[in-house]
Amino acid sequence: MMRHFLCTLVLCSPLLLTAQEVVSINIPDVEIIADRLIHGDADTYGLGDWSCSFRLSRTNDTLVLKGEIIFSERANDHTIIAGYYRQYIPAPELQKYAGCSVVLSAEKGKVSGPNIGARGYRWFKGSDLINKAYIRTDTFGMDVGKIGGTVKFNEVSLTIYCHYSAAHSD
Repeated sequence: MMRHFLCTLVLCSPLLLTAQEVVSINIPDVEIIADRLIHGDADTYGLGDWSCSFRLSRTNDTLVLKGEIIFSERANDHTIIAGYYRQYIPAPELQKYAGCSVVLSAEKGKVSGPNIGARGYRWFKGSDLINKAYIRTDTFGMDVGKIGGTVKFNEVSLTIYCHYSAAHSD
């Protein structure tokens, strides 16, 4: 009886093995511009704050990068200007991992700061997925379509777990 029990649990059951690999991906720099007036007169007047966030996901052998940038004025008419971004990044090196579990080292990131007025572009430090951003927060005049900038990303590691089963026979 004990031998049959042992055979059922250990020797006669399929053996599950897991392989793990790490793939590094560099996400290209992105230009994101606030080109949609949500509220107000379209001029931020150097007052207020801004924030930019991005999310990264994976669908088979493609990475999906989505982002948004929002400038909000704290005075005058409380202008809000926003911009949105979406990019599909082919990653053919992931084709051989179809059916495997993938864990991204960073799935989202954020960068934000105060409106620095119409002083041109300035670097702002990001977090997680975002390394830094080179952002213009205000111009002289209407800001819709003229504020925003370049976002640089940190390298992303994809830890891949593949499950293999090998049946053991007597």
